[in-house]
Amino acid sequence: MKRRSPRRLAVVLAALLALLAVVLAAAWQLTPRPARTLTLQVTSARGSSIPVTLTLPGRTGGGVPLVICCHGFTGNRGLDGHYDPLAQRLAEAGIATAALDFAGNGESAEPFTAYTLDSMTADLAAVRAALTADYPVDAERVGLLGHSMGGRLVALNLDETVAAAALWSPAAAPGLDGLEFLNHDAAGREELRAAAESAGIVDLPRWGVTISLDFITQMADSDPWAALTGYQGPLLVAFAAGDVDLLSQGTIDGTRAAADARGADWLDLYGQYEDATHNYTGLTAENDAAVRERIETQTAEFFIEALG
Repeated sequence: MKRRSPRRLAVVLAALLALLAVVLAAAWQLTPRPARTLTLQVTSARGSSIPVTLTLPGRTGGGVPLVICCHGFTGNRGLDGHYDPLAQRLAEAGIATAALDFAGNGESAEPFTAYTLDSMTADLAAVRAALTADYPVDAERVGLLGHSMGGRLVALNLDETVAAAALWSPAAAPGLDGLEFLNHDAAGREELRAAAESAGIVDLPRWGVTISLDFITQMADSDPWAALTGYQGPLLVAFAAGDVDLLSQGTIDGTRAAADARGADWLDLYGQYEDATHNYTGLTAENDAAVRERIETQTAEFFIEALG
């Protein structure tokens, strides 16, 4: 019987070990890994701390897309319970998700009088810069999701650096009409401005907060429809039956018209949420889970297609 030389056996063994390494590496790559959720503090331009939740997919590779979520007036980064399930859906598709508490909201230590369009814009920019610098995020694939006043903020910040945007019931009417959720009457909104000009602030007992003259002035000077019209990236816009309590039909029609005026395709979910509140919860307890799942699924699928 012919004996194999030690050298040949060593070569065969090395080849088998190399093959085993390749198989194990492939198996490791294919093994699902759970998403990681982190609680962070990002320093604002004002020197305050911005509370942030960041959810990273189990595998981040050389850089993953990111969706930053912006809550509405007196809201928080939990997005009425939508953040966690939405972030998990996106993580499964390899997309990171983040949400922040704006000044005076959620776990922010600042007073609500610090809540203005300028401070929100600065905080959004600070969070985006921090996450793209410190985490495995692809800075070229960042999308924005905004609800209500957060939708106004997102619309105002749409440019070529935003890879995709989703607006849930944005408070997007130009000027002081954007405050219609505080007072449906134009004269009443002017009275709010006059009161703020006199005292520097206005108390809102129904909402349990005090707003500043800066907030009202910046609202008056802003035009989300103009900004939206100039945006050419992928866009989703949703409105719900419950918006009637806060937004006028004119706001809904004008926002959809601005989206149409872009000359680019967009995902219009108007009419699909006749069973939903302004916060995309169910109008009844029986349909709450279905409403939540629908908006989270449609939004996740939109971002997966746009950013993946």
